[in-house]
Amino acid sequence: MITFTKGYELTTSLTNIVIFIVSLYSVLMIKNKKWKLFFILMSINSLLGTIVHGIELNSVLKDAIWNILSILFVFTINLFLSIFMNIKMKHFMYLSVITSIILIVLYYLDMNFLLVYTFYVLLIIILSFYKILKSKLNNKKYFIIGYIVQIIGGVLLLMRVHLNYLNYNGIYHLFMALTLVFFYLGVQVDKEKKE
Repeated sequence: MITFTKGYELTTSLTNIVIFIVSLYSVLMIKNKKWKLFFILMSINSLLGTIVHGIELNSVLKDAIWNILSILFVFTINLFLSIFMNIKMKHFMYLSVITSIILIVLYYLDMNFLLVYTFYVLLIIILSFYKILKSKLNNKKYFIIGYIVQIIGGVLLLMRVHLNYLNYNGIYHLFMALTLVFFYLGVQVDKEKKE
């Protein structure tokens, strides 16, 4: 029998569903292979997030899902970097495996994974943001807005802000969903300009 969580965990699970819907829609609409893969990974991440936050699980299963999510997060953010930095897929894979190993080691050394991961994501955002600013893309305004939304969400996450029925995770997920909407718009505008 499935037992659902309560309180903040349940609302966090529901905000993962919002990310899943945005990501799945993007997967169905986008033709670019790297962006499609990015949104597929976001769909999987958010689906696993829905499960881990929304269903009462034993600690072994919950830890296993978190470990899978951690590795998928690394692949997702590295794919994001590879899109803007024009990194080849094989180099993206090498980067992802090495980064995953480093983050897993830090996790098991009892480092603050959230803090380390947030700074890693921030580094990726800064690198790709710089690349977008220097580009002559027609769609860069959507990505810039997406970056700004993501940074605000990240700051609120680190500050552990709560708002009624949403804790910092749920709030961050809503900012992530909005970021993904802007990225989707950027990809679609880029596609339309090329046609």
